[in-house]
Amino acid sequence: MSQLPTTTNVSDARPAKRQRTESELTRSDIWYDDGSVVLQAEATQFRVHWSILSLHSTFFRDMRTLPQPADEQSVEGCPVVELHDSSTDLKILLRVLYDPLFNDRAPFLDDLASIIRLGRKYNFENLLASAVQRLTYEHPTTLDEFEKLLDETGWYRPTKYIGICFDVINVAQENGLLAVLPSAYLRAIVYFTQEHILKGFHGPSLSYTFSAEAQHRIILGGRKIIEAQWTRCDLWDWLSSDLCAVGCTSIPSCLDRKKAIFQVVIAQSFSAIPFQRLASGLCATCGAHHAKIMAEGRKKLWEDLPTFFDLPPWAELKNDI
Repeated sequence: MSQLPTTTNVSDARPAKRQRTESELTRSDIWYDDGSVVLQAEATQFRVHWSILSLHSTFFRDMRTLPQPADEQSVEGCPVVELHDSSTDLKILLRVLYDPLFNDRAPFLDDLASIIRLGRKYNFENLLASAVQRLTYEHPTTLDEFEKLLDETGWYRPTKYIGICFDVINVAQENGLLAVLPSAYLRAIVYFTQEHILKGFHGPSLSYTFSAEAQHRIILGGRKIIEAQWTRCDLWDWLSSDLCAVGCTSIPSCLDRKKAIFQVVIAQSFSAIPFQRLASGLCATCGAHHAKIMAEGRKKLWEDLPTFFDLPPWAELKNDI
């Protein structure tokens, strides 16, 4: 797992010996005429302010205090700091850094991923915390919070697209966001076939695939969830029972409905978290009774969810930021 940089390795961001020629470089539209430092990523340069970088990043605050070499590269009187990062990632981070309205709109996952990658590497603590909070909001650690998202929409949630589950898991794994992973893995189990998990989605311009580690955890975790749900009698005994709840107002109808539900569960190898509203179609008394039984069983399974994916229990599961 990658480690946060410390002030002892700020030299890693210094220009490499081989300097690009002016004709090889592109000036970004993030170019402030009163800027005091030029950041260079790949072949793109960004003119920004030491004061802004230093305010938000201890890494750049420490770098600013280092003695400058006599032959340091400069552009329009500004020192050039070459960063070994994606120019796209850097552009996104700088836009967010200079945009006070970023937190007032729905982000794209690519934005969050860039902020998380560079936020960890260069100690942009507040930006990193905000990006992780948004990702964690979508992938919470409690069942109540997770289920609320099923019917909720809002500005705080990342903009959706077909490959978002793939990207969330890959970003979380790469950046040590362990608390995000259980519910993200669960979504992959619920929404994707095993073929998609192994082969991914491939289109004319975009492809989405899981890493080998993610494939392993998702497939084995899905099997463990199904095994666990069938060994816990409180979850399914009510479906196979010939008894109805005390006070049932339509015993024959409820018994037939339970059998029909049970057949669907068996046929689909139903993954129990999050549960659909399986008690629908029963009388009000049976529906309420069995919904309560299922709710208790769901809570117990959720408590064990991280362990199904070979992760620490919820109480020990922390984001490594």
